[in-house]
Amino acid sequence: MRSLKNHLSLIIPLFAILFAVEFYLLIERSIHSYERKLAQDYSIILVAKKPLDMENVKKKFSLIETIESIDRKQVVKRLKMRGIEVDFQSLENFLPYFYKITLRKFLSNDEVEKMKEDLLHLPEVTRVEIFSQAHHTMYQFLLFVKNITQLFLVIIVLTSGMLVFKQIEIWFLEHKERMYIMSLFGASWWMRNAVLFKLAITDTIVSVALVAGVVWYLLHTHLFQSFLGLDLTLDPNTILLKDSGWLFLIGFIVSFITIVIISLKEPSSNR
Repeated sequence: MRSLKNHLSLIIPLFAILFAVEFYLLIERSIHSYERKLAQDYSIILVAKKPLDMENVKKKFSLIETIESIDRKQVVKRLKMRGIEVDFQSLENFLPYFYKITLRKFLSNDEVEKMKEDLLHLPEVTRVEIFSQAHHTMYQFLLFVKNITQLFLVIIVLTSGMLVFKQIEIWFLEHKERMYIMSLFGASWWMRNAVLFKLAITDTIVSVALVAGVVWYLLHTHLFQSFLGLDLTLDPNTILLKDSGWLFLIGFIVSFITIVIISLKEPSSNR
């Protein structure tokens, strides 16, 4: 029972750290997926006094995914539907040229403003509509989610890291006498601390398995998507297979660094 309690004392904080890391990775993937969809839906309207060489514009702006000409007859048709009484034949001859631009990725507010300025430097372009209010709202929402997630990750890692440190310190005191005797017989640092590394590796494997099980359940029952309101298009099994190795490495590094710090705190005669 005491051994189980000792293991749980390390497994629980390691689980908290690794789950926070996995949650952060899932949020990042969801936001990237959401940004790609927003980039496909978001468009910039460009007004030109002359027809544009669309291929040339695409070459100048690497972030442009597509540029399409908007039929001016459609603009005239909309005016007719609104009941505006003008000479539509003459108006069609004087209308400027309209283009719709979609981007390769969802840009920040500054990047969109910069692109607007650059597009306005084209001699044919007279106006660029970036729909800044809608874009700003969407971008601020994504930025808020990212910042909250990072803050959550830092808090969990700090508090759980302190618990990991305390538990490994307890292990060190429990095996201190054995390690002291081994040092008298000339055992190396690795040999003396081997029992701590075995315990740390075992508990890290158990923690990774628990995190994988919880995340697998959340993804297969779509609770994650419902909670965040974001779509995760990647396959859950692929995500867990890819992340499990990283989670084990992170858990072991946390334990390894803690063991090194605690062992170096001991007087040299005991090492």
